[in-house]
This record gives sequence, structure tokens and C-alpha cells, in this order.
Amino acid sequence: MTPLMGATRKPGLAIFVLTVSVYFLFGSRERPWGDARLMYEVAERMVTRGAIDISTEWPPMSHKGADGKIYSQYSLGPSLVSIPGILLRNGVSALAPAAKEFTLILTSHIASALLGGLTCVLFFGMCRRLGASVRVAMISALVLGFSTAIFVYARYPFSEILQAACFTGFIAELQRVTEGPDRRRALALGAWGGALLHAKLIYALSLAGGGVFLMVALWRRREALLRVSAAAMVTFLPLLLLAALYNHARWGSPFSSGYEDTLRQMDERTWAGLWGLLFSPGKSLFLYSPPLVLGIFALPTLIRKRPLVAACLTLTVLPVVLFYSRFLSWSGDYCYGPRYLTAVVPVLLVPIAPWLESLAEQRNARRVAWLALGALAAAGLLVQALGNAFYWDHYIRIAMKARTEWLGQPNRAGAAVPERDRGHCDSCFEDMHGHQWLPAFSPIEGHAWLLRHVPFGHDWKEAEKDAPWRRYTTLELDIEEPYARARLDWWGLLWIGDYPRLWGIGVVLLVVMCASTLFGMTLFLGSVSNRSTTSSLGETAPRRQPG
Repeated sequence: MTPLMGATRKPGLAIFVLTVSVYFLFGSRERPWGDARLMYEVAERMVTRGAIDISTEWPPMSHKGADGKIYSQYSLGPSLVSIPGILLRNGVSALAPAAKEFTLILTSHIASALLGGLTCVLFFGMCRRLGASVRVAMISALVLGFSTAIFVYARYPFSEILQAACFTGFIAELQRVTEGPDRRRALALGAWGGALLHAKLIYALSLAGGGVFLMVALWRRREALLRVSAAAMVTFLPLLLLAALYNHARWGSPFSSGYEDTLRQMDERTWAGLWGLLFSPGKSLFLYSPPLVLGIFALPTLIRKRPLVAACLTLTVLPVVLFYSRFLSWSGDYCYGPRYLTAVVPVLLVPIAPWLESLAEQRNARRVAWLALGALAAAGLLVQALGNAFYWDHYIRIAMKARTEWLGQPNRAGAAVPERDRGHCDSCFEDMHGHQWLPAFSPIEGHAWLLRHVPFGHDWKEAEKDAPWRRYTTLELDIEEPYARARLDWWGLLWIGDYPRLWGIGVVLLVVMCASTLFGMTLFLGSVSNRSTTSSLGETAPRRQPG
């Protein structure tokens, strides 16, 4: 065992146990909806019938393939990770048929919680390799896990948390391979690259950027570059072949992704999409993951001290961000925050840990930096708590109804995405501009408003009196229908209210989750306070080449 492994294994375990336990403890009561429903349905079909076609047609997210059957357009990865939960669900349901729906909801969130914990552990490892002490790296991992959008997406079976885990793993292996190119690391790099492709095909852009970075970083060690490239292909090519076969099985061609209709919407101005993703009232990356604000101050230190790492992040993150900034539906709605940027949140936060470590000799600057991180982490935790209080669809539908009542019915005749006779367009500007651009319909403030009323049983008229839009209008807006559907989103309410006959099972699960959380906290605090693990990487690991 290397010194680095010995110094990070126990802290890594502590981070995983604590984050996963908290994700379970504060888990969702909602079954897979929207995009997640299609991904989950594919997994169900694979388990029950060994097939990949589904029954839900929801263009363009699912539509008919070359054989006339309906298929999901999403990659295979988000469905594969749901299979263990479905197997567990089927086993429990066979023993207790009355708990079938209850079990479906709980087991559908297992993969996302585990992937959230894995993302935090991978992030911790990256911080350590960049020179952060165990203590700083562990605290930074906790900030990532609970004060950024990772917390929200670790509670739902959408694909974003899988993307975040795979993207973080891929970048971490790129970092390790360039510091010490060997066959084992190269094999891991290929596997992470293939997994990232199966998380979402758009990350082919990041894989290409990673390939360019690898060539630049190892150009002077060309023999090592060839060895690493050859070994990475051993694990990457089978996964690439699987993706091609999956495309062929659905759409009749290995080169057809199913996203053809979606990709026709690449007409947004880059500056407008970037502004929306970074600074809009409803979707700003910094509003939904406040600690990333500190990353701006940390970047110069990373560029100066670890230019290769900075280049790696640029070549892998920027292509994806620029792609989504050109997408008319850059917001990723329906969702909470800038969903399409969830995957890059961990690597954008990474510079903070080594930056904090670099201030070790500057007492006043270090104190200010920690105070700033604490304030931003507290703000981030509040934002995630509000996001987790309700499933995001509830407020989105309320905001859409209020906007129509107040500002009028939009003309959807020329909408970029057909409304499919549903009375609204899921991600079109006509229906979503208020949610994205108008402060009156900010989801963060909207969830805070709902939290003041829904738990206390207030009716829609009472709640509407102090709704966020009331700052701008004295009109009473009729939100009765969507408001009636809003409910707190905590798994405990399944057995407290939805399925009261299962209260015994619920109590046992709650006790287990609380015990697991306390155990995780004990492990975490023990690792943070252990003096033998608080030194920086340079004091615990062999010297590595700079960059």
C-alpha cells in the first residue's frame, strides 16, 4: 500500500458513508418522473423481458425506431445503474406484495445516492493529489456533497449524478495518468471514458478534449504516451462498441444516437446561453452552487501552480459548456438549476482545496478564505434544502400558471419543439422564459414560498397573497390546480401519510438510516481530527512530477 492510499482510504470511506447515509435519510418520496421515467422503464424491460424497447412514447425523448418499436433516446448507463435496485425491488415485492409501490420508490433512488457518494470520494482524491491536506480535502468534499447541486441530483434517478461521477472519475484518471503513466491507470482511464460515454453521448466532446490533453501532457514522453493510449483502448473500445450496438438496436445504425431531432435546436447565441447558465435569475450556476463563487478566486493559483491540471479542466469542461450554450433548451428544464452543468460542478470546485492549502502561511488571508467558504457553504446548503423540499415540477407548473394568468397566454404556433397537444411546451422559450429569466418566478424563492405554506395546510388563496410575483402585481392569480399538487418531498412521508400500514417498515428504515448517518459522522470527525492525516500530500506521498 502506498502512503497516499493509506492516508486516504479511511477518510474516503468516511466521506462515502456519511454522504450516502444523508442522501438516504433525506431521500425523495417521488417515483421516477420525466426523463428518469424513460431510463427506469428501459431498466425494467431489461430485467423482466431482456428487451430495451418501452411503452412510453414521449418525443423526442422517446420515439419509434427502425422496427416501429418505441425506444428511449438516452444512453444505456442511466438504465444499467438502476438494474440492482429493480432486482432488489422485485425480491422485496415478492415477499411483501403490499409494499410494492413503497419499495419501487425507495429502490429507484439507491443508485443516485451511491453515485453521489462516489462523486464526493473521487473529488476528495483529486484534492489530495493537488496538494490539499486530508482535513482540507475532506471538508471540501462535504461542501461538494451538501452545498452544491450534487445534493439535489443525488436524490433523483435522473442521469445527472451518473454524469457527475463519471466525469469526475475521468478527469481524476487523466490527472493520475499524466503524473505517473502506467498500465493500470491507463486501463482505468479507458474504463472511465467508456462509462462517461454511456452516461451521455455528448461527453464525446470531453473525451476528445481529454485525448488532446493527454498528447500535450505526454508529448515529450512519447513511448509512455503510446503505452497509455494502447492500454486505455483495451477498456474503452468494448464500451464504445456496446454504445454502437445499442444505437443499432434502437435506430438501425451504430451512428444514429436518437438525438437527431434534439440537435436541430442548436440556434441559440453562445453569449446568451452562457449568460443564462451562469447569471440568469432562474438558472445561474453560482446561485444553485454558491461555493463555486470561491472557485473564481482559486483559479489563478491553480493556473500558476498546476498549469497542466488547469489545461485539462479547460479542454474537457469548455467544449460541453459551449455546446449547451448553443442549445435552445440550454436550461435543461424541467429541473432545479442548470441541470446540464451538474456534471462539471465537482471539477470546477476542485481548485478551492489546493488554494486554501496555499494560504497556510498567510494567517489573515486563510481566515478570510475559510470564513468566505463557510458563508458560501451555508448559503449552498440552504439552496439545496429548498430544492429538496419539493420535487421541482410542482413549482415550475405553479410558475407557468401564474405567468399565464398575469402576462397572458403565449403564442406557440412557431415553437421550436411541438407542444404535442398538452397545452404547453416542455422546454420552449414560450413557456419557460419566466422560470429562467424573471425574478418574480425564481425557483429558489418559489420553493421558500411553498415551504411557508404547504406544510401548514394553507390553501392557494392564502398562499398566493405573499407569492414572489406579488412584488410586481396586485392581481390575485389563479394557481389553484397546480398548487393543490404541491407536497413535501421526503421519503418518510410515504409511511407516515401515503402508506400508513407500512409504518413499522418505515420506522425500522429510519432508525437504520439515522444510525448509519451517526456512524458516518463519527468516521468523518475521527478522520478530520486525526493529526496523522492532516498533513498535505507533499508530506505523505512520494514526490511527483510537477503539473
